[in-house]
Amino acid sequence: MDPRSHAVLVAEDEPPLVRLMKRVLERAGYEVMVAGDGVSALEAFTIHRERIDIAVLDAAIAPRGCVEILDRIEAERPSVGVVLASGDALNGDVRKRMLAHDGIFLRKPFAPHALLRAVEDSLVKEPG
Repeated sequence: MDPRSHAVLVAEDEPPLVRLMKRVLERAGYEVMVAGDGVSALEAFTIHRERIDIAVLDAAIAPRGCVEILDRIEAERPSVGVVLASGDALNGDVRKRMLAHDGIFLRKPFAPHALLRAVEDSLVKEPG
């Protein structure tokens, strides 16, 4: 996969982790859009929905977690790859939605190569 043709939405509220993820993904050639909370993530998705290929979401992103974002992706662009990141196990509803979207779980803390692998793997998933 050629990352230069793919845009990633990163929704994360920890500034040091945002900087790391943005740097790693941009160095790999991805276009990166960053949102610091769930509201900003929904706005970014609405504005750039046709360009976003992958969403890397903090499962517990404020204010309500990632469920609303996952629902919007599923309703409007189900082909978008999803990576959910969390330091904890995913709760039942979030886990069920992630699996229904054929998403990938990324346990925090993660190494840069694990982030890249998850993003790459999300690109080869078949929607549905």
